[in-house]
Amino acid sequence: MAFSVNLLTTIAECDALLATKQRERTGLANRLNNLQFQLDNWDDSTSATTELTATQALIAGLTPVVAALADGDDKRRNQNMLNRYETRANNLTSKVENYGTTALLEKELDRDTLTDGIATLDTFVAAVTARRDKI
Repeated sequence: MAFSVNLLTTIAECDALLATKQRERTGLANRLNNLQFQLDNWDDSTSATTELTATQALIAGLTPVVAALADGDDKRRNQNMLNRYETRANNLTSKVENYGTTALLEKELDRDTLTDGIATLDTFVAAVTARRDKI
């Protein structure tokens, strides 16, 4: 990859540019480390999918029961249980979306994009450093 580093005319320009790019590289490296940690500790969503299916079945079974009960303690207890199951289903749905196959593939793409970005940045820094040494 060719960069127009010959347009840099002073060591101060090179130093300022190198400092900026080193900070940028540190940020990219940190993001890459975080992504790699997430990928290394990836949780398979199949157990969450199974639990979500079971929870949805409980909701489907409990909903008509709550609707048929007369107002009172039994209805309130069953309504509270139904609310807990619905909350659990919402949480499991989010987990399946966040840890599903699509999310895994997107994180892998982000990792590869960051890796390429760091390599390009390293090439750029090397070119600027070589130019600074020639000035």
